[in-house]
Amino acid sequence: MLRDRSNIKWTSLMLPEHLVELKKWKEEQFHDKKRELIEWELEEIEQTIQRAFKSKKLITLTLWSNNHLHDKIGLVTGMDPYKKELLLDTDISVKRISFNDIQDAKLVDIDD
Repeated sequence: MLRDRSNIKWTSLMLPEHLVELKKWKEEQFHDKKRELIEWELEEIEQTIQRAFKSKKLITLTLWSNNHLHDKIGLVTGMDPYKKELLLDTDISVKRISFNDIQDAKLVDIDD
């Protein structure tokens, strides 16, 4: 009876550089891709942020960092157009968020 050793058989024939590249490739499979926003999407995000800032409502920002998307909820307390940042006051602290990291913005409805 033949025993197939599959990966064990091939691992000894692989160079260390190949193993490193295979490991990187496997990690990249679980990364979210940062998508380039179109002009009208950027305009819609900007309007949502302005509306939240003026009416002092909570906003949910979808941010892209470290190859993953995550949400931050808070109040927009200020914007710096020169540094291209906005200040988001969360429950814990005030965060500086770069405009380039924002992928989506939605107003939080307290009734939900």
